[in-house]
Amino acid sequence: MEFKSKVGPITAVVIAIATVTWMFAGGNGITVSQTEKKPNEDTVSSQAKESKLAYPVQAKTLITKTIEMHLPLSGKTLADETLQLINSYQGRIIKLPVEKGRFIKKGSSIVQIDTRTLKVQIEQAGLLVKQKQLELDGIRKLNAGNLTSKVNLAQAETDLASAKATEKALQVDLENANVTAPFSGILNTLNVQEGQVLAVGATIGTLVSVNPIKVSVNIPQNKIQLIKLGTQGNIRLESGYEAEGFVSYISTTANESSRTISVEMQVDNPDNAIPAGLTAAVDFILDQQRAHAFSPALLTLDDSGRTAIKTISIDNTVVVSPVEIIKSERDQVWVRGLPDNVNIITVGQGFVSAGDKIEAHYQN
Repeated sequence: MEFKSKVGPITAVVIAIATVTWMFAGGNGITVSQTEKKPNEDTVSSQAKESKLAYPVQAKTLITKTIEMHLPLSGKTLADETLQLINSYQGRIIKLPVEKGRFIKKGSSIVQIDTRTLKVQIEQAGLLVKQKQLELDGIRKLNAGNLTSKVNLAQAETDLASAKATEKALQVDLENANVTAPFSGILNTLNVQEGQVLAVGATIGTLVSVNPIKVSVNIPQNKIQLIKLGTQGNIRLESGYEAEGFVSYISTTANESSRTISVEMQVDNPDNAIPAGLTAAVDFILDQQRAHAFSPALLTLDDSGRTAIKTISIDNTVVVSPVEIIKSERDQVWVRGLPDNVNIITVGQGFVSAGDKIEAHYQN
């Protein structure tokens, strides 16, 4: 009886505990979700696909700059004037006032020939002219009185003219007996010596003017449009000597074999420091241009075989933009053909093609 009396209270306690547990665990209409809400599978798939197509690259923004264009070529120095001196009066050389290799001014004596006999002949010719003049005057008076014929008058006039011509020719010989420099320059060669008898037509030597000096350059036919009369340029000799000049002559015909155009620069050479016949590095200074600079390693070819670079469009796709190289330096090239401000791919350009979507990481 005692056991039965204890069972009732114990049962009541167990039922009460079970009821409370049921209420908290799931009773009273309360349920607890065992899983969190999953994101939309279509959105995840689209994002993954887009991320997969956007190739990561490094990029850089270029801004156009103004540069001074140059055209480097090779040339050769030439004398401004070269003249072979030829003798015009036969005789014996009595004096050579200038030594070979010396600078002489215009009008200076180079060779003097003995003129003693010539001066006597000139004196005689002068006296003969006076005689013929007197004879002509007398015949004219006789002719005025009809005391002589017109034939005699004409003969007297002819004799006077002949005497004057002889005197003039001897005066010319006297001038030719003293060979002078027709322009200032250097007596580059001298082929005669004192005491030598020179014949008419004999070579005396060579006179050369190298101030200003000329520099001859052959311009490729695809560059000749860049050169104009007055175009400035610098020259540099192998000795290191440098000078400035300008284009003074442009040929109107091309060389038949090389298809180049001959151009001459004029360079001041007041001290005659630049000899003729030397090789010279010539750097023509051309007009200024707007261009972009970058590493030549970034260059590629487009579908047409033109030089190009890979740029980035406004919608982050790859564009293969053709360019023209206008200047090359040791570590960069200058090109034209791009917008003033342009984004270029600097790393990863080899893994993307035109139209590819990219994710650009900019260096600047």
